[in-house]
Amino acid sequence: NPPAGSYAYIPVTAGGTVFMYNLNINGQKVTNLRLSGASVAKIFTGVITNWNDPAIAADNPGLTMPNKKIVPVVRSDGSGSSAQFTTWMIAQQSSIWNDYCKKTGRSACGLTSYYPTVTGMIAQAGDLGVAGYVSQSYAEGAIGYVNYSYALNQGFPVVKMLNAAGYYTEPTAQNVAVSLLKAKINNDPASEAYLTQNLSEVYTNPDPRAYPLSSYSYM
Repeated sequence: NPPAGSYAYIPVTAGGTVFMYNLNINGQKVTNLRLSGASVAKIFTGVITNWNDPAIAADNPGLTMPNKKIVPVVRSDGSGSSAQFTTWMIAQQSSIWNDYCKKTGRSACGLTSYYPTVTGMIAQAGDLGVAGYVSQSYAEGAIGYVNYSYALNQGFPVVKMLNAAGYYTEPTAQNVAVSLLKAKINNDPASEAYLTQNLSEVYTNPDPRAYPLSSYSYM
């Protein structure tokens, strides 16, 4: 029976929720893919299903996107990455996320550690499972969300994401650190998230270096 106040949330690490992908154009691996927040949300909710979708083409005017099916790869287990991703979608792409939740049979998902899936998605356990699937030769066209280190260890690129300043940025340690300068603490004692991060201003950080989907992990 621990006394009240003897436990606390401590932020132990920071990073970006990143999107590792496996895509080739004319036999050459794509390493500079850029996506807006809306395109990311639509890919992971089944609205955008092909790599040559006009929205993706608009993000990548220097590439001739292939006519190839997108295979979203999500977590099958309870995941902080899923929680961070869905928290961002609620804040920044709420109509897309809410419409998707209805398709999966939920009236509302809210933020969730368990990603709801539809036909055409692949669900894998752990970052290792997601990165392992995306990196396979048979998985060309796949895109999944992982901890940045897993993409780096596999030698695969991650999406450059459009930020509020109009720049496409990578989830480097420097860009994440800049983003999190806008993080705040929830000081409402009545909130379940009391003394944890409020990232609403991180998502809209106007610094050109900011990576929008940056967050802390807690113990």
